[in-house]
Amino acid sequence: MRHMKKPEKRSFGSINSVVWVILALIVVIAGYKFFYPNHVTNTTSSSDRSSSTKVIKVEEGKSSSFKAQSSSKKTEKKIWTDKQDSELAAFISSWQQTMGQTYTGTNANASVSFGGVSFPDYLSKGQIYVNQQEVSMQWTRSEKADSEYKVVAVYTGDQYMYLFTFHNGQPEVLVTSQSASDGMNFKVTENADLVAEFQKVAAENTDK
Repeated sequence: MRHMKKPEKRSFGSINSVVWVILALIVVIAGYKFFYPNHVTNTTSSSDRSSSTKVIKVEEGKSSSFKAQSSSKKTEKKIWTDKQDSELAAFISSWQQTMGQTYTGTNANASVSFGGVSFPDYLSKGQIYVNQQEVSMQWTRSEKADSEYKVVAVYTGDQYMYLFTFHNGQPEVLVTSQSASDGMNFKVTENADLVAEFQKVAAENTDK
């Protein structure tokens, strides 16, 4: 009679090895998730974060009013420039010799005197008339200045004083021989050479 073989018994040691391997894997996975919880959900790239930061830096501290002021400064136009002032001064230097007279001008930010008053200061303090009609005058180079006459240069001699102005957007030379008392009255000059030169220089303004 044949004897039946008894089933082999697995050793206890091999079972313990499998259990320890499983436990080790569980510990490793749990520890990874604990220390790096956002490694899957954080999908924002470094390039996206840098681009967002740049947008904030550009806009920071710059209100719409600041942008409007900057824009207005860039687009502000002038009716007279330093270059034109120098060209007019050069012409007067030559022109006064043909007239046999001597004139002093307000170029280079200088002040001149006539009839006991100082120009251009008198323009903001005294009364000014053109053909006996009181007008508003202002010493300015701005196209947007609020006055009937915008004065850009003044030349005075012993007998006459000339105002180089823009009236209704057009160059106009005014002259007077009167001293200031209750005001100063001017009229448009009849000197054709002076008028022609001022119109020529005024037309050279590329900022208009």
